[in-house]
Amino acid sequence: MLPQYELAGVLNAHWTEVQQSAKFNSWQLRTLHAVKRCRTAALGTHVDGCTCCGHLRISYNSCRNRHCPKCQGSRREQWIQAREHELLPVPYFHVVFTLPDTLNHLCLHQPSAVYNLLFQTAWSVLNSFGSDIKWLGAQTGMIAILHTWG
Repeated sequence: MLPQYELAGVLNAHWTEVQQSAKFNSWQLRTLHAVKRCRTAALGTHVDGCTCCGHLRISYNSCRNRHCPKCQGSRREQWIQAREHELLPVPYFHVVFTLPDTLNHLCLHQPSAVYNLLFQTAWSVLNSFGSDIKWLGAQTGMIAILHTWG
């Protein structure tokens, strides 16, 4: 069953407001613009052909943006299923560590240093709270993923 609405359709219907909004930075606008154009004539076409029967199919090109639900939806689901097979029968918690926007400039110029420090700090905090008998008293683990707009 196809969804009633798609993100690209919503973006197309409200693109003028999106562009004029001060809520989005240039990276976010570039991403939204890619999603809006994904698998449309705006990105051109390509021909897929079967080498056995000769059947040809013309398809619109994808944006290949990692945030695009059309491009990355199946990959994301495959990744999630692979991670689910690795899970132990124990409680899990989703914890987010966020950097203040005042560090954005530093992240652009020294990403390895900043992000390594972020992950080291996140692990230190989770491990110290988790192993403390007052809070949890357990052996902890962490799967960490860096989400950026850049």
